[in-house]
Amino acid sequence: MSKKNKTRICIIGMPGSGKSTIGSILSEKLKYRFIDLDNEIEINTGLKIKEIFKDMGEDSFRKIETDTLNKLIHKDRIVISTGGGTIIKNEEILKKSYNILLNCKLNELIKRASRNKNRPLLSSNIESKMKDLFNERKELYNKIADLKIEASTNITETIADILSSLENDYK
Repeated sequence: MSKKNKTRICIIGMPGSGKSTIGSILSEKLKYRFIDLDNEIEINTGLKIKEIFKDMGEDSFRKIETDTLNKLIHKDRIVISTGGGTIIKNEEILKKSYNILLNCKLNELIKRASRNKNRPLLSSNIESKMKDLFNERKELYNKIADLKIEASTNITETIADILSSLENDYK
């Protein structure tokens, strides 16, 4: 287990892995502030993520994402739910946080992503694109993760597993 400071927690993982839901519940349990990085970007820019991708492109979005994460990562007692691709350009910034990877089975990710029409990289050919993203990112997710949790099943179990791991880490 990592001995990293756990007052700054980032939830990382594929689109559809449950980062926002898990992050929100975890922050309540820990009595930490919760920030959904995508929501924070939308608030700061006044634009939806889909609009940023469409009008400005992915590179511009990634720059905004990095700037936003950089401002948040220095706060204590915070849980940040990152976007699925946050890891791509922010490996160095993420060294400043305790990173919890939510692992999910590919078929579950595809099912969940199919229900959400607000994912710019998964707006069509969801199954094929999800497989590509999964294969492109899995190595980086595993490299950055301080804790890996199975998140394909039930949220209550996932939260309990995270809290148990965090608690055991302090012993």
